[in-house]
Amino acid sequence: MRVELLPSSQPPSDQQFLVTYLINDRVAIDAGSIGLLADLKRQEQVEHVFVTHQHIDHIATLPILLENVYEPGPKTIEVLSSKDVLHVLQKDLFNGRIWPDFLALSTPEDPFLITTPLEAGKPVERCGLVVTPVSVSHAVPTLGLVVDDGEAVVAFPSDTGPTEEFWEHLNGLDRLDAVFLEISFPDSLADLAGKSGHHCTKTFVDELQKLKRPVRWIVVHRKPRYAKRIADELAAYNRSDVELIQPGAVYDFLA
Repeated sequence: MRVELLPSSQPPSDQQFLVTYLINDRVAIDAGSIGLLADLKRQEQVEHVFVTHQHIDHIATLPILLENVYEPGPKTIEVLSSKDVLHVLQKDLFNGRIWPDFLALSTPEDPFLITTPLEAGKPVERCGLVVTPVSVSHAVPTLGLVVDDGEAVVAFPSDTGPTEEFWEHLNGLDRLDAVFLEISFPDSLADLAGKSGHHCTKTFVDELQKLKRPVRWIVVHRKPRYAKRIADELAAYNRSDVELIQPGAVYDFLA
């Protein structure tokens, strides 16, 4: 399995503002930065976009992506998310005011996109990947995703604070290679992190104890203003199994 956090700026930097994980070039988790890819051929390779929740850093360039890849005909991108998020996309994004109503403009013969509802706990298979949505604890209903390609299993909890169901699911797996887990705020903003459904450094470290197996932890979603402070706080814990994600780097997970 090949995973890349698409940079939200060029050249790639530690300052990451938007969220898209590209898996094996064909499946995207979230659509924050994918529409900014300068290489349109890479955008055209994407077949499925899983949207974990409706916050703007996760959907910002979904309309741009759909516009960039559109050609008349039946081929299009599938957007998969919970019914609640699909409703928000229809009501608040593709509404004819913020952006043209791509759903109303679509026909079976010539769609701009197709949508598929996801349910927590019910896996779907796309492009050789089995993707299982699991609820996490955020400010809005959010689905974390567990991705299995038959050789490796990688977990993407998305935006979350302390949660339970996701770790219970992971503890029941036969294999787990890596978890991309967020830290949004430094410990000085722990109260804000809790109120907004995010982790600070301490709650992140506490959360690691809920997984009853060794795994590779990759830290994501550091708010740019606090990225260095979070990194310094994390370094004090001296965890050799925890690393900071590098936007634009490719992470290969092999059998």
